[in-house]
Amino acid sequence: MEGNAQSKEDVKEAGVLWFLQQAKGLKAAGVPCLHFYTMRKTELTARIAEEVF
Repeated sequence: MEGNAQSKEDVKEAGVLWFLQQAKGLKAAGVPCLHFYTMRKTELTARIAEEVF
């Protein structure tokens, strides 16, 4: 994400995109499993899991 985040939604989306990049990289490197701490943000975790797996 370029520039500064303008809203909480921008910050949330930047975090999701960063995490997706990390998770996909780990999976591509052959990491056998990933553990997600949801912090009660299950909708974000579900989105990430769907896109990674």
